[in-house]
Amino acid sequence: MSRSYLARLTFALVFLSGALLVGCKSQSQSADNSPTPSAAAQTATGSAMPVSTPVSTPVTSPTQTEAAPVQAVPTKASQASAPPATPAPVPASTFAGIPDVDPHKTRGSKSAPIIMETFSDFQCPACKQLYMGTSRQLNDNYVATGKVFAIHRDFPLPGHAYSRVAARYGRAAAQLGRLEQVEQVLFENQEKWEQTGDVDGTVASVLSPADMTKIRALIKNPAIDAAIEKDLALGRTYAVNQTPTTIIHYKGQTYPVVGIVSYDVLHQFLDQLLRQ
Repeated sequence: MSRSYLARLTFALVFLSGALLVGCKSQSQSADNSPTPSAAAQTATGSAMPVSTPVSTPVTSPTQTEAAPVQAVPTKASQASAPPATPAPVPASTFAGIPDVDPHKTRGSKSAPIIMETFSDFQCPACKQLYMGTSRQLNDNYVATGKVFAIHRDFPLPGHAYSRVAARYGRAAAQLGRLEQVEQVLFENQEKWEQTGDVDGTVASVLSPADMTKIRALIKNPAIDAAIEKDLALGRTYAVNQTPTTIIHYKGQTYPVVGIVSYDVLHQFLDQLLRQ
């Protein structure tokens, strides 16, 4: 595929998704009207475009040498009064040149030709919209079919009172293999828990008491917050300043997609990349 053709393709994605991005900004700004004064600065992007032209990155082609994900082994509660054993957070590793990849927060095959990192905030209305629409179709048609390896990144915005708490619960749930259930319940009930702050009760509605005991212990582990900070720091290296932001990696090129993009537009873009 020629550079000029790829440039036209990128421009088309920018043009088609531009209107959706404006809506995403409007939603994020209204949600950020909280006492934290830095919220507007965190979410505003001025004239930022949803997709930039590809830039050179240190990302290399996916390799087969990465260690297999470590699966948390559930334990049965003993007859004694001791609480159930709590698994320690699994250390993140580097994959295909991308640092701090937690295997419990990924989906798809590591041999997939496209890698997508999505920086998300559980309290962000635009992130909920992306999750409920585009992301579900992406999982069915690209992740499950081995075309995309998806990485979830936590990027809690300071203007959202409970987004950091939600990120802790999501990351802890991931260590137990429960990320999908927790991600779904947090996004689907976002309007409720962002008013009450009851993240714990929301998560508990879909998990067992034994799992909740482990999660409540895990969220107190400093390693959980340290992992969230690493995602935030990585996002800043990509110039992420609003959510959702998706970073697409393909053949050493990086394509940042800012805001909400419809599945139809994303599908066309990914198929064009795969035809290169």
